[in-house]
Amino acid sequence: MKVAITGAGGMLGGELVRIFQDKGYHVVPVNRDNLDIIDKDAVLIFLRNLRPDIVINAAAYNFVDLAEGEAFNQAIAVNAHGPANLADACEDIGALFVHYSSDYVFDGQRQLGYAENDRPNPVNKYGLSKYKGEEEIKNRANKYYICRVSRLFGRPGNSKNSKKSFPALMLDLARDKSELKVVDSEVATPSYAPDVALFTEKLIKERLKYGIYHLINEGGGVSWYEFAQEVLEAAELKARIVPVSAEEFGTRPAKRPANSSLLNTNFIPLPKRQEAILRFVRDLERK
Repeated sequence: MKVAITGAGGMLGGELVRIFQDKGYHVVPVNRDNLDIIDKDAVLIFLRNLRPDIVINAAAYNFVDLAEGEAFNQAIAVNAHGPANLADACEDIGALFVHYSSDYVFDGQRQLGYAENDRPNPVNKYGLSKYKGEEEIKNRANKYYICRVSRLFGRPGNSKNSKKSFPALMLDLARDKSELKVVDSEVATPSYAPDVALFTEKLIKERLKYGIYHLINEGGGVSWYEFAQEVLEAAELKARIVPVSAEEFGTRPAKRPANSSLLNTNFIPLPKRQEAILRFVRDLERK
């Protein structure tokens, strides 16, 4: 089967390319150099010529604070208009469409977390752009999987715009400083990029019902502070981590959900978070 993967130079996109190639798919990596997903006509022409069986969209705008300002137009273009264009083209050629969304589509007011069918209510413009992307896909495509992820971590992709994940930043800081201040008032359920990629392939292979899935590692919600503790423990680093509130940490343009934990009620469980963190640390050490 032929699979086109947009955003192939990013953290998740790179893992998707690797996993799907390992599984024997004919993978076509797609980056902005060969396709701008914001260009509706270009998307249609590209996919009509390529004729993939599956299109996986890992392209995203994820600068949460910048999206509160002038960059909101770019966030909407990449996170909503781009997926709309891809969904239309997939319908035109009969391809399955897979897209990734975010826990930030929720307002964070539910202490027990959010199931796949809970109603979104984003509290910042980045979350709004991701929610609009979900709605565009549901209104345009028949064969689709929307996979929500949260606090995605893994190795950076090979694109110049691919950012280091939170655990990687914590490891860098812990090697240079004896004390780190980390927010302890925002809770979510992290997703390890290689596991997200692997379970995306499982989702497709098992031909599960089209709709929304939550691809998060098992282990429940954790604050940034607790997440950092687990990462440093796995790496056997001794830096002291000091919990602080979001207010103490400093003013940020975008409001964050207090608890945007996702519940996986539609799919088989992903590996436990602590085990994923250990694999992540060992992977970095090998590199």
